[in-house]
Amino acid sequence: MTLPARGPSSSWLSSPALPRWLGAGVGLLLAVGAAVTGGAPGAGERTLYDFTASRLLPPLPPAPDLVLVEVDDRALAMLGERWPLSRATWAKAFQALAASRPKAVVVDILFDAPEPRDALDLGEDVLERLRASGLADTPAGASLAQELEARLYAQDGDARLTEALSSVGTVILGSVALADEPGGLPVPGDPLSPVPLKADALRLAAKGLSTNMAPLRLAAWGSGTLNVLLDADGVIRRYPYAVRVDGKAWPSLALATALRLWPERAEALLRVAAIDDGSPLMRLPAPEWLPRVSLADVLAAGPSSVGLDRVLREKTVFVGVTATGLHGQSTLPGQLAVPGVEIHAFAMDNLRTGRVLRAMGPARLVGLVETALVLGVLLWRRGRARSLGAVVGLAAGLLVAHTAFVGWLLAVPGWVVPLVPAVVGVVLVTLAETVERTEDLQRQRGALKRLFGRFPREAPPPRRAAQDAGAPPADGEAGTSRARPGDPRS
Repeated sequence: MTLPARGPSSSWLSSPALPRWLGAGVGLLLAVGAAVTGGAPGAGERTLYDFTASRLLPPLPPAPDLVLVEVDDRALAMLGERWPLSRATWAKAFQALAASRPKAVVVDILFDAPEPRDALDLGEDVLERLRASGLADTPAGASLAQELEARLYAQDGDARLTEALSSVGTVILGSVALADEPGGLPVPGDPLSPVPLKADALRLAAKGLSTNMAPLRLAAWGSGTLNVLLDADGVIRRYPYAVRVDGKAWPSLALATALRLWPERAEALLRVAAIDDGSPLMRLPAPEWLPRVSLADVLAAGPSSVGLDRVLREKTVFVGVTATGLHGQSTLPGQLAVPGVEIHAFAMDNLRTGRVLRAMGPARLVGLVETALVLGVLLWRRGRARSLGAVVGLAAGLLVAHTAFVGWLLAVPGWVVPLVPAVVGVVLVTLAETVERTEDLQRQRGALKRLFGRFPREAPPPRRAAQDAGAPPADGEAGTSRARPGDPRS
């Protein structure tokens, strides 16, 4: 007896379920990759996140206690100076601000080097020689020495700026973290001091710090870094509240300001600043969120200006550059060319209100579990669907539920969960199911054709044979004639 020949041996690789599992695996792998590389939004989700953050999420409400004093085009035209402004001009500006008694003055400018002192050194040398010669003991010489000393003091912009900062008393200066240079680290007691955050977990790291001149630092109330984080596409989505330098966490301008203004809330502020490795995603403000005052108005108003006093008194004043071409090209989602001083302002407002967005920690875990759950439900329920349309309807329902859940997490608790991985997985699984069911249908049709092909149809009897058997010809059939009245054959 001859045994029937065996068909090709089946394996897991040739299983029709393999494409479905591969599709689900791709979606889950994308979710894992987003979690490992720092959380959502991933590379394929940034445009979607930008649209959501700038168009769908409610913007930050205006902050009545924050004011921006800007060095705009009108201020430069009135002063008749090019950037950078002289230290004497800055001294006048801070003296005018001190007269309005703000709560704090936050400066998005770095004074890391003294002004040229050639003329001052020459004048001081002349004054010293005048006194050494004994001419200063005469009435004319004493008057000349006094006038020369007053002019030297008026021309020493660094000294006047130091005095102006001391007169304000609550100035927060900026510093810059250096990625390629070691720089110099502040000594203990400096206004720029590290904060108790886990430095090794911080997203932003640098080799050194570029700080302000020592006299200005000692006259300031505090100091913080001015650095921001740029994604690969040049858009700023996260704000670094601290930077790691020499194994320590140095605060940003926003964090340093908040800690100075609300020391009783230091623990809560540091807890918010530590979210997402010290660089949480930002909630964006509405247009014209921050009231603006030109530096030209501050210098022209005078110390007795009631209007300026009303705008600045007991406010947190941010000072920075907004003139065309001078403030860089920092880009926020849905916005272009945002001055850095505004980014620090609403980052501080995010911090004090806790309105930052979280993509790591519990949000990362929820994203992984939710993606796996969506794909698992699709793989489980698709086998019970009797038609391809039912499978497509199931996939569409899961996508709607997934999008609604991700949107709710973003709007209510502020958790940014990946959207694209689950969508990719659902689409791939649905396509694999479509291909498999289409091939099954084609195989069934082919089997039916082969089955019915084994039983030939019974051919109808020939026309002549039917007539010989006595069957009457069909009415109107070719070759027959109908009897007419009077026909002898009828």
